Amino acid sequence: MASQKMALLAVAAGLLCMSALLNGAEASCGGFTASCQEPFSVTGSVVSANCANDAGDFASSSLDLNPFLSNDNGNLVEGSDYIVTCTPDGFGLYGSPFYIYANCAQEDGNVIRTSYDINNNVVNDNGVLAWNSC
Repeated sequence: MASQKMALLAVAAGLLCMSALLNGAEASCGGFTASCQEPFSVTGSVVSANCANDAGDFASSSLDLNPFLSNDNGNLVEGSDYIVTCTPDGFGLYGSPFYIYANCAQEDGNVIRTSYDINNNVVNDNGVLAWNSC
């Protein structure tokens, strides 16, 4: 029953997005948490979730974030190879934001804990997690 509700929510969200696009709005950049369900996990630089496809079926999907994030003096930003100077340190799901955490080196050698809301960029593309640069 829960998977049917999630599938209906995914379809409704898709229809709203399509309607907005037809009326001149731009596509949203991320929002994978709206059509993916627990268990969410982050292992190293890889995020995983169960995501609905267009038929409403859920399957496990994973995405390596390392090709899409970089360390800019202790801050996670779009780029690549953040794990060269950062150590992944978990995640937190707080409603819509989905923060990944990392301990990242600054130019002066200090290491600080930083975060990045991947829900702004990660999308569910027919059951497959993908990065969308906006």
